[in-house]
Amino acid sequence: MKRMIKENNYRGHGDSVDQLCWHPTNPDLFVTASGDKTIRIWDVRSERCLTTVTTKGENINICWSPDGQTIAVGNKDDVVTFIDVKTHRPKAEETFKFEVNEISWNNDNNMFFLTNGNGCINILSYPELKPIQSINAHPSNCICIKFDPTGKYFATGSADALVSLWDIEELACVRCFSRLDWPVRTLSFSYDGKMLASASEDHFIDIAHVETGEKLCEVQCESPTFTVAWHPKRYLLAFACDDKDGKYDSSREAGTVKLFGLPNDS
Repeated sequence: MKRMIKENNYRGHGDSVDQLCWHPTNPDLFVTASGDKTIRIWDVRSERCLTTVTTKGENINICWSPDGQTIAVGNKDDVVTFIDVKTHRPKAEETFKFEVNEISWNNDNNMFFLTNGNGCINILSYPELKPIQSINAHPSNCICIKFDPTGKYFATGSADALVSLWDIEELACVRCFSRLDWPVRTLSFSYDGKMLASASEDHFIDIAHVETGEKLCEVQCESPTFTVAWHPKRYLLAFACDDKDGKYDSSREAGTVKLFGLPNDS
């Protein structure tokens, strides 16, 4: 496979960038969640931060609703805040009694999914946020979840280093990916649903073919990866690693986002 690498850096956060996601329909915008108690919306073209929203706690997970109107952000205290994109103000807040790892809407925008420390997937109605179902997904901590844009699958990643592919209609596991050696921190489907990126403390990002499980390529990293996110319209993968800003202080988090590109005919 011919590779084309393009890398940009987006600086501004004062602590590690723990997660990011693209706007569901605007290909020039993405949002980042940081331990510096802010979220930031970025413009890819200008490499500038458009908006900074201050939050209550240290943020560890974030997602954008499919209709583009709401950003949900979760912090280390298991509080999920729903932020109105137009006003940049919170419109709902929910505190959970279990360890919340990753959050996501379904593609229809009417259910909200959370992975938790007990290996379960909790499903809530949206916007009511009432419990619908709980699925035992993994024998250990269920860390991350992502939905296939075609509406056929969702994927979960766990502390057992496995990525599981689930049928949305049947809520049944159909395939597992096992090339990572460390707990799976982050997942993302490509815009066409054909590729699945997964990453961990391993110093590479695994890119797999969804229907066969075959490895398509590896993106090499110099440190553990916090978050990966495919572009909504191109084979362009944004990711943030545990990089250190060693110019003045080798222990200081760099807070840098990188981009990896593949040709669209791959």
